[in-house]
Amino acid sequence: MKILTLDLGAGWRGGQAQTALVTSSLSRRGHAVALIARRDSPLVERARDAGGVEVFEAPGGFEAAPGLLAAVRLAARSFRPDVLWACDAKGHGAAVWSRAASRVPLVVHRRVSFPPGRDILSRLKYRKARRFIAVSGGVAASLGAAGIPAAKVVVVPDGLPSSAYVSLEAPSPPPWRLVHVGAFDGLKGQEVAVAVLARLVARGLDATLTFLGDGPEREYVQRSAAGLGVAARCLFAGEVRDVSPRLAVAHALILPSHAEGLSMAVMEAMAAGCAVVVRDLPGPRELTAGGTAGILVPSLDPSEWADATASLLLETSRRLHFVDAGRAAAAEWTIERTVSHIETALREAA
Repeated sequence: MKILTLDLGAGWRGGQAQTALVTSSLSRRGHAVALIARRDSPLVERARDAGGVEVFEAPGGFEAAPGLLAAVRLAARSFRPDVLWACDAKGHGAAVWSRAASRVPLVVHRRVSFPPGRDILSRLKYRKARRFIAVSGGVAASLGAAGIPAAKVVVVPDGLPSSAYVSLEAPSPPPWRLVHVGAFDGLKGQEVAVAVLARLVARGLDATLTFLGDGPEREYVQRSAAGLGVAARCLFAGEVRDVSPRLAVAHALILPSHAEGLSMAVMEAMAAGCAVVVRDLPGPRELTAGGTAGILVPSLDPSEWADATASLLLETSRRLHFVDAGRAAAAEWTIERTVSHIETALREAA
């Protein structure tokens, strides 16, 4: 099978990590795989480093930018795929507006839980897809609410590489080591996490908070930490490759997201033996089995988050229960299982 993958993300997030892992695995399974990615993006570099995947670089811009559409048409003519696999929204749009999807079956990977747009262009774009891969039941439900037939949707959770299953032990407190993983894009709740840390410190807990990720809102969050008097307790590490070892030596992940389709951060934390405190959204709810493998917080109220986090840290037996339950759940989220299901979805669409 010849698979032309489109992932036009400018940064390195969970979706791009999955694209890199799955394309490499599909290549090792004997498929001819090519990738269209944004020029100078981390995905281009890492896909080339991994080898086995032909890489076509595309310019930035909106999904119907002339230069981008020309790059997609050129790649499709050169590679002659059996199926297109769009891994992000911009890739979905570019596959349609370049007319590549008019000649080759299109499979769209959907990672966000908010429903597709209802305007005429969005409806046309979504009609062009032969199959949708939803990362969670919540994402599948949002597609159904937008009128996508259930027969066109398959749920395939993301998968973890073997390197994510880390067995390290967090140092004994003090301090309590908290961690947040996510892009600083205004959706991952870093500003709430800083407010939570300030409340924990005000209660007398010696705690620190490490942020893994980068983005346009980082300076705002740093100013918030300074204004709340906890800047010295925050580490802004930026984008790092060794996420799992850093999670393994933390006592808890706190993730007060505004929206989550699934959450690679939660999956990686559970696999690394880091207890999780997460927003009660459909994706994290599925990952934590309704709260049996992690604490779910219904609101973004920092006081409520501080209560939940303090109870986790101070009740050792409860925290260790969530660590064990998280590891057990994560044992099934292997990249091999994810690749097998994606391979089937692509083959059925081709």
